[in-house]
Amino acid sequence: MRVLVGTKDVAMAAPRKLPDERTLLELRERGMTLAGIAELYGVTESGVQRALHRADAHAGRQTYRDILPWAIDAAHRSTAIMGHIRVLARQRSGLDVPESSLLALQGWLDRLEESGLVLNYHPEAPPNPASRTGGFYYMDRGPDDEWIIRQPVPGNPGGN
Repeated sequence: MRVLVGTKDVAMAAPRKLPDERTLLELRERGMTLAGIAELYGVTESGVQRALHRADAHAGRQTYRDILPWAIDAAHRSTAIMGHIRVLARQRSGLDVPESSLLALQGWLDRLEESGLVLNYHPEAPPNPASRTGGFYYMDRGPDDEWIIRQPVPGNPGGN
């Protein structure tokens, strides 16, 4: 697709048709064929095969989805908290992380621990001290909190 930006003709990427890598891998694990996945998403078998190859290259790498128990709204994925969570995922995956990012992560974790707070999330949470865009917020650590993440209550995912 091409669009006119000012006086320049700019090529834009086509919208993504395939799901994220984890979903593709899960479909294959459930026994879906390349042809079945291609038909489901309206792409070619070779497109599915290339995406699965890229997914295998990332296999074993953690992402924020492996750490956070919530589906994060797109509006909240570029917050400072998400930056810390992504650094944590890279560290857990054994990838190189800049020293400054590790220091910032450790400072954040220490502040949560010292303040007796845990992180929670609700997509409709308003802006607050944890996040200027909302979504994420801090709560007092409870007796059932094992780490910095408040686990969702079954049947009440956003109202912990």
